[in-house]
Amino acid sequence: MNIKLHYGLDSELKISSDDQNLLYFHGQNTPTALGAEELLSEVRQSLETPINFPAFRECLLDDDRLVIPIAPGIPQIELILQSVLKYVFSGPEIHRPAYVTILRTKEDEAAGKPRLEKILSDESMKKRVEIVTHHPEKKEETAWLGVAATNETIVINRKMFDAEMVLPIGYFLPKNTSGNLGIHTAIYPLFSDEQTQKRYENYGPQLHASNHELMHQLKDEAAEATRQLGVQCMIQVVPGIPARGKTGIARVMVGEFHELEVDGYSLYREIWTNHSSQKPELVLASVTGTAASDWSSVMAALVNASRLAPNDGGIIVLCSELGGELPRSLEIWRHVQNFETAAKFIRREELPDAALAVEMLRVLTTHRVFFLSRLDGNLLEEIGIMPLTDEMEFERLLAKCHSFSILPDAQRIIF
Repeated sequence: MNIKLHYGLDSELKISSDDQNLLYFHGQNTPTALGAEELLSEVRQSLETPINFPAFRECLLDDDRLVIPIAPGIPQIELILQSVLKYVFSGPEIHRPAYVTILRTKEDEAAGKPRLEKILSDESMKKRVEIVTHHPEKKEETAWLGVAATNETIVINRKMFDAEMVLPIGYFLPKNTSGNLGIHTAIYPLFSDEQTQKRYENYGPQLHASNHELMHQLKDEAAEATRQLGVQCMIQVVPGIPARGKTGIARVMVGEFHELEVDGYSLYREIWTNHSSQKPELVLASVTGTAASDWSSVMAALVNASRLAPNDGGIIVLCSELGGELPRSLEIWRHVQNFETAAKFIRREELPDAALAVEMLRVLTTHRVFFLSRLDGNLLEEIGIMPLTDEMEFERLLAKCHSFSILPDAQRIIF
């Protein structure tokens, strides 16, 4: 049996093993992600026939300002935007917006995406389309939208406030992902001011454990921001099982946001729910795309892989493209090397990744963990992770195991 596991941006790990040794391969019987042309077609078709909403271009007029805020890290965002722009500018002149602003975060700006030259399919669009980066620290770039039930002032990006139509593009993630507010993520607090973003800094598992009531209040505030902004229609991307030559996207859904949240998460669960109760000797996990160089995604992937691997010495191999320095939480672990003490210091510093980091440290104390990455081998060994440098080292490790399971994009798995 020969298997190719995709990881990173364009890397593959080749696996050779006996058929009976593979206990579980997540997504093996699930349709792979869309190809590039399929993605372009899906976006156009979804805009023409949204869920519980009229054809999107019919909601636009020729003097409208359309703002498209995009959540960071969406795969193939340039292809998606290219298809969106082609759709809104290909209808009758009366339904073509006067101006389109693509609103991105500083995170996407640092990554160099999206690029205007990659999304303009027609020269006539150039004078009508711009890409703007949101700066939450600049008060002059925000506007007062209203007041939430908690009496907190709702502040939003001024471009969104002034627009006749706002079409957010979001990305479905596991509901327990830090900072994930579901369908509202691509709106608020992502495109609010610095003070608001600070209030949401610990939104996720860490806040859920310490202040469940506050977490619900923040979620309600985000929903109120969406309502007051007048957003009714959204685009949501559903990640698919990664494969080389594919986009990493299973579906692009467009429609009324309440319906979209229900249908989208239903599809996400269908694709990403784990269906194995077996405990293999080795779990092979991967992280693909830009998430492969993000420590939060890698931590989540490792924690998910540990749920399949036995606690008494089970082996986890994680493939990513991590490089550079350790995050602060792992630097603490590197110097302390005691779980209880390290966990106390991490929580005391109120680090954004505290809850996830503590879970990862627990995995390092109960499992044998190997990384195939760009990180320095000596650095990995100092935090209790064994480095792998090539396929041959992995093959030798796998040869000693009688059973293994594979989790592509393990950070997305739901148990």
